[in-house]
Amino acid sequence: MKRFEPTQGLRAWTLAMAGALGALLFGVSSPARADMLLLGNTTMVTGTETAVFSFTAPSSGTVTAELTNLDWPTTLSGLSFLATSGSQVLASWSDPLQPGANTHALAFQVSHPGTYFANVTATPGGPMDIGVYSFTLHFSNGAPAVPLPASGWLFAAAVIVLLGILRTWHARHGYETPATQPAAG
Repeated sequence: MKRFEPTQGLRAWTLAMAGALGALLFGVSSPARADMLLLGNTTMVTGTETAVFSFTAPSSGTVTAELTNLDWPTTLSGLSFLATSGSQVLASWSDPLQPGANTHALAFQVSHPGTYFANVTATPGGPMDIGVYSFTLHFSNGAPAVPLPASGWLFAAAVIVLLGILRTWHARHGYETPATQPAAG
C-alpha cells in the first residue's frame, strides 16, 4: 500500500486555514489601538531648559499630556507646556509649581493625523540648580478598544488542535489512491 501525499488542494486548504487563524489571532490586535502611548520621557535639567518633542497622531482624537515634577534632588520651581501643530497653538499650561503639586495633566484635540510638537520648559529649584521631570503623551481616538472575545480564543485553540489531530491521523493511516486499490473481480 503506497502512501498518498497531500494534494495541492489539501495544501491550499491548510494554508488558507493557517492564514485565517493568523488573521484571527494577530489581525484583530494589529490596527491602531484606541488608546496608545505616543511619547514617554524623563529629563534632568540644570538651569532653565526648554525641550521640543515631536509626536505623530495616527488620526484625529484627544492627546493627554502629563507632566510630573520628580522630587530629585529637589522639586522644580517651574514647569510649562505648549502643544502646537506647527502653525497654531493647540494647548498650553504654565504655572509655578506649588509644594506637593507633582503631576499636571492637560488634554487637547488634534483634528487630523500628522506630526505635532510639544514644548516643555523646566526651571529647577534649590541650591544645586538641578531637577528632573517626567513627560508622557497618550492618544485616544474615542473608539473603545475591542478585545478579541474569549470565544474567539477558544475557537482558535480548537482549530489548532483539530489541525494537529488531522495531521497525526494522516501520518499514521495515510490515504490510498484509486490506482493502488486492488481491482474487483
